[in-house]
Amino acid sequence: MTIIFGMVLFLLSLFMPSKAVALEPSITGQDGVEMMLIPEGKFIMGLAAKETDSSGNPLQEVYLKSFYIDKYEITNAQYQRCVTAGFCKDPSLITDYARTLHEDGKKWYRNKTMGDYPVVGLTWRQAGLYCAWLGERLPVTAEWEKAARGTDGRRYPWGNDWDAKKANWDEGGKLDGYVKIAPTGRFPEGASPYGVMDMAGNVREWVDNIVLKGGSWYSNPVTLRSGDPGHEYIVERDDDMGFRCVKDIE
Repeated sequence: MTIIFGMVLFLLSLFMPSKAVALEPSITGQDGVEMMLIPEGKFIMGLAAKETDSSGNPLQEVYLKSFYIDKYEITNAQYQRCVTAGFCKDPSLITDYARTLHEDGKKWYRNKTMGDYPVVGLTWRQAGLYCAWLGERLPVTAEWEKAARGTDGRRYPWGNDWDAKKANWDEGGKLDGYVKIAPTGRFPEGASPYGVMDMAGNVREWVDNIVLKGGSWYSNPVTLRSGDPGHEYIVERDDDMGFRCVKDIE
């Protein structure tokens, strides 16, 4: 009788919906840094028709599965470990311009006191290879945008109103305190609804459809909007271009 009862319970379990496993709000990635959970569900992506460049990213509702994303932009110190392992190559800062306009990134990368600054001067392919080294990947545009703005379609990570002191964007440092690039996480009041840092300003970030999102220390408030369509520079690298990685949830 006990055996029959056990078999009945087993058969019933096959047809009963399983309880969802609660996901941790943050985890430690393969490189030892924090990654933030972006939960499953719908969000408002893009720009309203009246906004600048809305044709490049029209307003729409998008559904995404859960994923984890780096809390901070990938730093010089993190990237150097990949180079030491023989998987990545040093940044070169070769640009598509007639002449190289920005050369500071080379000095930043070699400066031992700037390990916590975002690594710059990498192509889209180099950024993707770093993520692959960790068993991760670059975010797609929709993932990056949801991580930056949450579900309510806000213009910036912190809300709809522009605030010059919540991002590193002002070249010369008159408003944000940094002449050019800043260490990661120095603008906590500009965090996204999920606690992801520097999604507006500091460095533009590669996403997996060969676009740079988020604006940088060299940008204006329009390009710092989370819904800004970004710009394509497949082979270019520069000292205001960085990235972060995403981890899939199985």
